[in-house]
Amino acid sequence: MINRVFCIDDDQITLTLCDLVLKKAAFAEEVLVAKNGKEGLSFFSDYFAGRKNNNSKEEPPLIIFLDLNMPVMNGWDFLEDYLMKYADRIPDTKVVILSSTVNPEDFSRANQYKIVIDFINKPLTIDGLEELKQNEYLTQFF
Repeated sequence: MINRVFCIDDDQITLTLCDLVLKKAAFAEEVLVAKNGKEGLSFFSDYFAGRKNNNSKEEPPLIIFLDLNMPVMNGWDFLEDYLMKYADRIPDTKVVILSSTVNPEDFSRANQYKIVIDFINKPLTIDGLEELKQNEYLTQFF
C-alpha cells in the first residue's frame, strides 16, 4: 500500500470518490486533495517550506492523480510548473492523469512526460486501480 497520494481535481464528487475507492482498494492510506493546479502547487510549496523550517519527516505523496480540465490552473499548466519547481526534489513521485478527455492529443501529450506513468479515464474504479498496481513503478508497494 502507498502511504500518501494527492488528487487534483475541480469536482468535489470526483475527489470524494477517489478517496473512497483508493482506500477501499487498499491502494493508499492517506488521500490529499486540491481543487485546481494552483492549489496543488501551493501544497508542494508549503510542503517544502515546512521541511526546510521544521525538518519535517512527513513523506511527500508518491502518486499525483491529476485532472486536465480545471479552472484557475489546468492540469497541463500544473504539470509544467511542478516539473520546473519540485519534480527533481522528489523524483519518486509520479503522475497519473485521471481525466474524462477523449482528445487523442491529450493522450499523446501525456506520453511525452516521463513522470506520467498512466492515463486513466474517469471515474476511478477499483478495477482501474488493480491494473495500475501492475505498473512496473508501483508493483513494489503491493
